[in-house]
Amino acid sequence: MEPKILCLGDSLTQRGWEVESHGWVAQLAAAYLRRYDVLNRGFGGYNTRWTRHLLPRMLPQSLRNMRLITLFFGANDAQIAPYKQHVPLPEFSSNLRAIVETFSSPDSALYAPDALIVLITPPPVGEKMWSRDRESKSKPFDRNNDVARQYAQAVVQLAAELDLPCVDLWSEIERRVEGLREMPFDGYEEFTCDGLHLNAKGNDLLAQLLRTTVDEREPKLKPENIPWLLPDHNGIQEGTVEEILTFL
Repeated sequence: MEPKILCLGDSLTQRGWEVESHGWVAQLAAAYLRRYDVLNRGFGGYNTRWTRHLLPRMLPQSLRNMRLITLFFGANDAQIAPYKQHVPLPEFSSNLRAIVETFSSPDSALYAPDALIVLITPPPVGEKMWSRDRESKSKPFDRNNDVARQYAQAVVQLAAELDLPCVDLWSEIERRVEGLREMPFDGYEEFTCDGLHLNAKGNDLLAQLLRTTVDEREPKLKPENIPWLLPDHNGIQEGTVEEILTFL
């Protein structure tokens, strides 16, 4: 089996395929083109509770060919109680730890022995934008940025405990919008399309942060350090069947 990359998460991962908004998963796939295949397992609206128990249905039967796994959760878990996606903070941490252990334990059927696991925090909630989005859809206001911060901090803390690399997207966006508070939606419109989901600039930022994090932690995973599957056509001398068969 060829090496692969697994991106597991909620709608922020599912939407990562959207080319029109510079989806971060699509950018990852482009970076590893002809090197590693990227498997998008983003499930819009899902939280860590549902994911933890449904992993066998979400994933291939074996992950032994995985080289990189991203876990991007918290945006739904941080929904305000009593809405159905809400997961209490202690349980969220426990669930995320269990998901990591599913991939890192040799006793697990989904053990991924050669994979670098990267945790990604949920982004901030742009409350003005999110409130407008909810009103336009006749839905209740169900998220706030203070709660999102707590869940982001829990991801950072777990990553530190497990010695895993972490992309602190919450802090990175917060730092950038600090000087944009005079904008109509407090600057969050620079990085999100609705106060929660990433727009093109937000996806560009996440893709850049993820690449930097992976490159620093595991240089061998830099795309330029991974040979292409099969040679470039310029490396094919005659183009005969006999020559082509030597690449099998």
